[in-house]
Amino acid sequence: MKAFILKKIAELIKTKKIIKKAFRVDENLILMQMDEDRFYFDLTKGSGDIYINIDYPLVKKFKAPFDIVLERKFTKAKILDAVSKERILTIIVENKNNFKSEIVKIRFEFTGRYTNAIILDEEDRIIEALRHISENLSSRVVKPGIKLQELPPVEIKEKVFEVDDLEKYTQELFKKKYENRLRQKKESILNRINKKIKEIEKKLNSIENKDKLLEKSQKYKTFADVAMANLYKIKPFEKEFKTKDFEGRDITIPVPNLKNIREIGNYYYKLSKKMKQKAKNIEIEKNYLKEQLNFLKNYKKLVENATNLAELNIYKPTKKEKKEDENIAKFMYDDYMILVGKNEKGNIKLLKQANANDYWLHIKNYPGAHVIIKNNKLQIPKEVIQKAAKLAVAFSGKDEGEVDYTKRKFVKVKEKANVEYGKYSTIKVKVD
Repeated sequence: MKAFILKKIAELIKTKKIIKKAFRVDENLILMQMDEDRFYFDLTKGSGDIYINIDYPLVKKFKAPFDIVLERKFTKAKILDAVSKERILTIIVENKNNFKSEIVKIRFEFTGRYTNAIILDEEDRIIEALRHISENLSSRVVKPGIKLQELPPVEIKEKVFEVDDLEKYTQELFKKKYENRLRQKKESILNRINKKIKEIEKKLNSIENKDKLLEKSQKYKTFADVAMANLYKIKPFEKEFKTKDFEGRDITIPVPNLKNIREIGNYYYKLSKKMKQKAKNIEIEKNYLKEQLNFLKNYKKLVENATNLAELNIYKPTKKEKKEDENIAKFMYDDYMILVGKNEKGNIKLLKQANANDYWLHIKNYPGAHVIIKNNKLQIPKEVIQKAAKLAVAFSGKDEGEVDYTKRKFVKVKEKANVEYGKYSTIKVKVD
């Protein structure tokens, strides 16, 4: 945040009369509507700024103590002053709540690592802060109930230039920063997805051929049969045993390192059985990996098509996936958990674990992912259903489609993940 721009913004705020509303629209972004203008205070560490009259959607409803105090103290508050000092902006207001008038301040500190928004009373005692700072992190403690210490003065060295249109300047700044953050976040998520795709492709390519596995199984069985027939000839210290098979052909049997050479037959019978079982399950393993790969490719497309940070925050994968959740993907939107089956196993598990009042979604008349919205309320907001429906379409490999949704109690499982359902509604969505 440039100090001379902050000074210009302070002068502009001084011309305003009322803060009509004040709340957080994203993790590090506070909106204050002053008269008819919207001021967005970006408190991203090391990249803070202020933007005027940009378009930014509400990501979710924030309910932390800071948000409660912010809304209560500054909504419909009268602006008394705005003071700019170095890279700190303090807005002083008069608040009238419950027929009682009080002076409160909000201090926006654009100080790199310790960028913060601090709400103070008239005596500069901290009421709340966006980020609490303990004694372990800094000698300047920021937490409710104590008087805020002033920061040591800093010499500002920056290039000053003419800004003819302050609003336009901040909007262009926001666009540049936003596009950069969007690109960086998208790259970060895509790198993780691509890494998983490579891992699964490597596993698929390393799966042995079914016929070769069956050949191995037969070879080990022959080793076992011949070894058992010639057990008295095999010496424990030998690395290999040469003899004739039952058709009179030369055969060389590797002698494993066993405590008792009499176990050589069991050793090769077990290997034969293992290869036979592996060959039997190879198609199951292949299908499972292909389902995982298909899920990740749909996931990648969803991220690539995302046009804003709010969407990417929903799609951001968990850092470490628990083993028991490897068949189910989890997404959060506005405090609602949305679960998506990655494959048939995941779909079956979702249907079994969902509660009666959870919402179930599935693309209409097409095979695809089952989606569950966890619910403990009377009604789920329409936008949450829309986000979940978008996931149902995307993870069915489609770009658009109709999605049926109803409460889980109206869904009857016929077999595995095949269901019948009633009392449903339908929503049409596009992925991009």
